[in-house]
Amino acid sequence: MTEEVKQEWVDENIVNVYVDDISEEAKVPPEAQEPPKPLPKPVDLITPNFALSEFTKSDTANRLGLKNIPNNQERANIKRVAEWLEKLRELLAEKHGHVIPIRITSGFRSAEVNKRVGGRPNSAHRYGLAADIQAVGLSIKQLTYDIYKFVEAGKLPRPDQLIREMPKGGGQWVHVGLSHGQPRGQYMVYEVIAATGRNGYKTVGAFRNPELA
Repeated sequence: MTEEVKQEWVDENIVNVYVDDISEEAKVPPEAQEPPKPLPKPVDLITPNFALSEFTKSDTANRLGLKNIPNNQERANIKRVAEWLEKLRELLAEKHGHVIPIRITSGFRSAEVNKRVGGRPNSAHRYGLAADIQAVGLSIKQLTYDIYKFVEAGKLPRPDQLIREMPKGGGQWVHVGLSHGQPRGQYMVYEVIAATGRNGYKTVGAFRNPELA
């Protein structure tokens, strides 16, 4: 199935969203990243392979001395996302024949952190319902395509949003957003819009297999 563009728009308020919050390590294209060295299991595991601290870490919060602490409802939302990622982790290992580490480049954001990185006030990140991720060894296009195929095959719960983000200015990641109610199932890309030369969003009907591109 070809990648079909349904609409195109640019929101001037989110032209550089998330770029400021991504670590230098995560700015390396994931297909070129080295697998992380084994570390002791963190004490704040919320699922077998994901810790709360992975979702609450923020370079922006550290740099500005901001708190990024979720409340009980937000912690419950974060756990839902972690459980979704656990299933993704299993499916990726099954498809590719080995464990593929998932790096969370941005997860929960307090109101102040969300404001400082340029996020929208109603961003799913604000409520712990989203994670920007990379899969070590897989390109962003491959990861997005794999997720898309898993969802369409009924192997993964349909997300509210699945966005392939490859903006001009640094960093590449996949945004996975869940919802409180019925998911919208939006597929989008965030990249340079040819007409403006600036970053913007496009809604797509499907993601193309990068191996056939």
